[in-house]
Amino acid sequence: MFNTDKPIENIGADLLNRASFSEQLANAILSYTNTDNFTISICGKWGSGKTSILNMIEKHIDKTTSEYDENRKPIIIHFNPWNYSDQNQLIIQFFATIREELDIHSKSESLSKIGNALQAYSEFFDYAELIPVAGKFIKIAKLVMKRTGEEISKGQSDNLSIKKKEVTEALLEQQQKLIVIIDDIDRLNNNQIRSIFQLVNSLAGFPNMIYLLSFDREVVARALSEEQNCDGEEYLEKIIQVPFDIPEANQNLVHKVLFDKLDKLWFADTPDIEFEEDYWYSIFNHCISPFIKSIRDVNRIINVYQFKYSLVRDETNGIDLLAITTLQICAPEIYDWIYTNIDSICGSVYTLGMSADEQKKTYNNYLESFEEIYYNPQLMMQVIQTIFPKFSFRTGGYYHSNDSEEELRRKQKIACNTRSSLYFTLSLEDVAISKQELLESINCYNKDELEIYLNDLVEHNKMLEYARELCSYTDDIPEERKELILKELINQLTLADNNESRGLFQASPSYYILECIWKILISLPKDINEQLFLKLLDSAQLNEFSVIVGLILETERAYGRIGDNIKYNYRFLDEAQLENIEKTIIRSLKDRIKNDDVMSATSFYSVYVFWYHIDKVSLDDYMKSALCSAINVLKYLTKIGANHWNSNHGGGWGFNADGFDGYISDEDAYNSILSLKQTEDFRKMDEQSKRIAVAYCLWYETKERHIEDKSIDEHIGDWM
Repeated sequence: MFNTDKPIENIGADLLNRASFSEQLANAILSYTNTDNFTISICGKWGSGKTSILNMIEKHIDKTTSEYDENRKPIIIHFNPWNYSDQNQLIIQFFATIREELDIHSKSESLSKIGNALQAYSEFFDYAELIPVAGKFIKIAKLVMKRTGEEISKGQSDNLSIKKKEVTEALLEQQQKLIVIIDDIDRLNNNQIRSIFQLVNSLAGFPNMIYLLSFDREVVARALSEEQNCDGEEYLEKIIQVPFDIPEANQNLVHKVLFDKLDKLWFADTPDIEFEEDYWYSIFNHCISPFIKSIRDVNRIINVYQFKYSLVRDETNGIDLLAITTLQICAPEIYDWIYTNIDSICGSVYTLGMSADEQKKTYNNYLESFEEIYYNPQLMMQVIQTIFPKFSFRTGGYYHSNDSEEELRRKQKIACNTRSSLYFTLSLEDVAISKQELLESINCYNKDELEIYLNDLVEHNKMLEYARELCSYTDDIPEERKELILKELINQLTLADNNESRGLFQASPSYYILECIWKILISLPKDINEQLFLKLLDSAQLNEFSVIVGLILETERAYGRIGDNIKYNYRFLDEAQLENIEKTIIRSLKDRIKNDDVMSATSFYSVYVFWYHIDKVSLDDYMKSALCSAINVLKYLTKIGANHWNSNHGGGWGFNADGFDGYISDEDAYNSILSLKQTEDFRKMDEQSKRIAVAYCLWYETKERHIEDKSIDEHIGDWM
């Protein structure tokens, strides 16, 4: 249910503790026994609750006087001046409104007499005349009644003063007060505002009438100054006997209204929703609270927010969505700047290497630009630092959270560069992998369903996004499903599409797939991992086998058994278990080389390095035999010996001298590959292998360090 921003109708709906103020003012009105005309003003800014206070005053008067005699009960009259655009019409309709209300209550002769006197008085308002108001003569309307206009002009009829006197006498003869409520005077144009105060002060300044007016004092004073060419504040002081300024709403109560509405949105249907309490306090205090001044602000924000929330609640962080909605409603300048600069303030990496001086300089540069955007640049800086931790790091801030990139993604925060656009577009098409879709894949799919799903992602070029999202949700994978997920992820590493680079600044899907695998392995007990790997090695196809060996190779490095780059995080086996796995891999390799083309394995490089360090004797025997084949020489280059490079001017391939670890010479390798030129075997090769073959021969012939792609393009036709 959207909040209509309507004023409250009764004291029971009061959320800001204005009831006491309203009741006291109502009691003061009722206790006023003097017959003089009396004017009270309720002043406050737009949205401060003026109409709500008027409603509560009226309700309290009705309740308090419910047992009064009919001839003592006050008559409340509402006049809506904004319904009338013409000044003359406004004056005439004012008296018509009073007469109509008196007709409703006319159970006594005195009220009928007042009504008749007002009728006669109001009929004079037609032709122009000067009327004294607040010590000055102001031309306000045409003041001669139509029906008797000719008589007046001839001096044969009662004048206006006599008719006004008759109204005055009729009002004095009875005990009932007429309470005239005129709300939202500040919504009128300047001319209409002037007319209202002329009515109250002169034309309708009758005894036993109490005026209760509400308006924004600044707006009305300015209008009167412009219309009257005088001091508007002084003008009001002469007309209004009792001015009241609405006290500012207690911010704790305004916040409570917001919290109550959020409780219904966030927790009514999902009481167990994940809620980051510390983050909420930070965002609320720095990015939401500074902009909320009234209930109207709350309603405006909640109206927009609940619409957005219903669309993207499953794909965004509810706290961030509220913060950005608050900015959209209350500080659109900040909202627009964030939208325009979202990519740079999200960033791709943390800038931990920045010095304090660099951070201070960056801060000052941004602050200077913010001065041209928002009236409070420090507040703007505080907001952006709080929501965007990478921006905060660059500017030396301390309001931000310490979420890692994975945590930002898992919590679906706006600071995650793969989610940020959704907060502005509200288009689920911007979400490559929905949270529901991802959770279904790790919780529900069986082996066949998961394999089909992952292969479909590859086909539609979405595996990068899936693997990146999965990295943030590995802790959510049920223990009993980790083996299934691991096996399928290992299988994905065998696919060429997942190992292809996406450019200089974007990792391939395999990078994130490996991250997922490591996170799952580290979460499992080491004895479980040992049994799992023994099982996987026993059933794996060649490509899967090579990927598994690559994982074990990293564990070897983690213990310093191979190389000197120790990575403690990869110790998902202890050393005794690792030795057991080593023996199993070597036995499997010796069996596989009898029937499998091991050199064609997806991760042959990992197999080669592992084999080289664990059992070089059996590797030497295999390599000496395998490299007798020209095709295997090229496979070796493709898997191990060729280095691809890219630059702004293009790319190409490079090779190292004696790159075959002594198994064959560069000359023998060159002659073997050259023998493939213009053969059917060469024409059947994949494009990359063909280019490496041409590049190697050019490298050997020219002795150049790198062979550019354009040189390969010039010669490859000769090889076909």
